[in-house]
Amino acid sequence: AIKARARDLPDDLKRALVIEGAEDEDGEGNSYDQFGKWVLSEGEEKGGVSKLDDVEIYLKAKELGIETKHKTVAVLAQTIFDENIVKQVEARSSMLKRMISSEKHEKSFLGGFERFVGMEKPELIPQVSAILLQFYQNDLVSEETLKAWGSKASKKYVDLATSKKVRKSAEKFIEWLETAESDEDDEEESSDEE
Repeated sequence: AIKARARDLPDDLKRALVIEGAEDEDGEGNSYDQFGKWVLSEGEEKGGVSKLDDVEIYLKAKELGIETKHKTVAVLAQTIFDENIVKQVEARSSMLKRMISSEKHEKSFLGGFERFVGMEKPELIPQVSAILLQFYQNDLVSEETLKAWGSKASKKYVDLATSKKVRKSAEKFIEWLETAESDEDDEEESSDEE
């Protein structure tokens, strides 16, 4: 399965890079492909992506000069997890927090995640809400970015039908976010009245 993902990754990443625009005219697209292939092959060598060391991953990104780029986190979302993603998020969170440094990074990370569950591991689609909860609880993606992402399907990273499926599975989590916010507002109003 990992070999298949390694073979498929370059084309997937190239499509994502073409969709995102021409800011990669300096040949960085190749760096993202190299990075993705490296993560998958190292993971295969070590007996699974969960055995890859975060420091090694970060240093490889730095070596390629892409450690601060938003597209790097999209590659990571597609390569550093497997079917046990719900349990793996917390272990990867310190590295990811270091690399997800803006709203653009957050959106890119969610796009990579959408490709991962939508195309690589569709059996994980029913777990999308649980996975997003892990992203949220580990401060990888802000509430605002998650709500915006959940509100509208997009064909930027996957086809529209896949995007709709992934977001449909995220509905419970997005509703929970909305409810949690309205509960907080209610609590603030009642404490103001006292």
